[in-house]
Amino acid sequence: MAARKDDGSDQIMTDINTVVIKPNIGSAHRMERTHPKISKGHELSTRTIKAPAWSYACLELESDSLSKTTLDELVVRSYLTAALTQFLGLTGSAISVDILKVEEAECWIRVPRQDLSAVIAAVGGWIGGNNKDELFSWRVIGSGDWLGHLVGKKGIEKVWTG
Repeated sequence: MAARKDDGSDQIMTDINTVVIKPNIGSAHRMERTHPKISKGHELSTRTIKAPAWSYACLELESDSLSKTTLDELVVRSYLTAALTQFLGLTGSAISVDILKVEEAECWIRVPRQDLSAVIAAVGGWIGGNNKDELFSWRVIGSGDWLGHLVGKKGIEKVWTG
């Protein structure tokens, strides 16, 4: 059983409460079908991080001596503190630096995002020494706001170097 609407349109109401649109031949009506959304799961929460609180850097200690340089956490901390203090004084020594990983002559650090450029400038321009007349400097391998990106970029280099 169908009933025509009284407003003069071409819509017909059917007995299951759906609207069927009969397009006029001379008009450019488009029929759109709407399907109920199929839920594939439940979304608990979504969050977009536009500006992370931390930034990361991978540093390598270079030496002018022929012996292979191996680092530990205390040596890394003292060299980083010396570089920051030389570049920024007391303000530089107050920058929070977390040492994430130390392996041979390479280390990974985490610093507050707003301090990354100062840390990179400080360690990039620092030249230190010891009592054996050896000179040391930091080489910045990579830095950025996303640790996964830096680790992936570092892994790509190993593909080409063996």
